[in-house]
Amino acid sequence: MLHQQVTRLIEIAAQASERSPNTIARYASGNGDFYARLKRGHDLTTRRAAKVIQWLSDHWPADLDWPDDIPRPRPQREAA
Repeated sequence: MLHQQVTRLIEIAAQASERSPNTIARYASGNGDFYARLKRGHDLTTRRAAKVIQWLSDHWPADLDWPDDIPRPRPQREAA
């Protein structure tokens, strides 16, 4: 479930920003292969998922609704 949530958030953010999911995932995780590994079904630790979801929450576009079915952590800083 967490795996699907992270993938979905990355894809929504990518579409809204007109960037590739790989680019968004690289920014969020610090790993250039992160999205491709998710899509291939590789494991995702809870710690890594929390880090990526927090990054996405911190950088989520103000004019884009966060999906209602995915809990959103409180943004820790203003989006750049």
